[in-house]
Amino acid sequence: MRAIRETPVHRDPDERSERVTTLAVGEEAVVVATGAHWTRVVVPDQPSSLDPAGYPGWVPTAALGATPLDVARGRLGAAYVWGGLDCSGLVHLAFRACGVRVPRDAADQAAAAAPVSEPEPGDLFFFGRRGEPVSHVGFVTEVGLLHATEGRGVVEEPVPAERRETLLGAGRLG
Repeated sequence: MRAIRETPVHRDPDERSERVTTLAVGEEAVVVATGAHWTRVVVPDQPSSLDPAGYPGWVPTAALGATPLDVARGRLGAAYVWGGLDCSGLVHLAFRACGVRVPRDAADQAAAAAPVSEPEPGDLFFFGRRGEPVSHVGFVTEVGLLHATEGRGVVEEPVPAERRETLLGAGRLG
């Protein structure tokens, strides 16, 4: 599994216990045991004499995910930053955190995606004006759309009317 956000790793399954290390966004965590709210992991990219498989500890189960959509959801509420955590930057970050290399810009992501006629959560919606390059991208979700939007940051919402008017299609990366 991978961290969907920067996550403290604790010695025991209790947020008051000692913080022993931190998982970076997208960092791999090998699951050793799972409880109701906490997961015991080892972190292979953090070698340790405590465990030959990697640094051991406990993380909140909700901080781990396996898909780019999980990673993107971990960024909900983050500020929009043009050229950083903008719409295509969110997609790029989420896939990269899962070890999948995808293009950085929305138009290039659309060109690399396999078109889908029945989008599923985790697929991408592509938006723009007909005859122009794709100018916006977001994840398909059960709610509708998870995307980074100027002024509101990373949000998950039903597809707004102004976006439905410019929906060009859906695709699948990876």
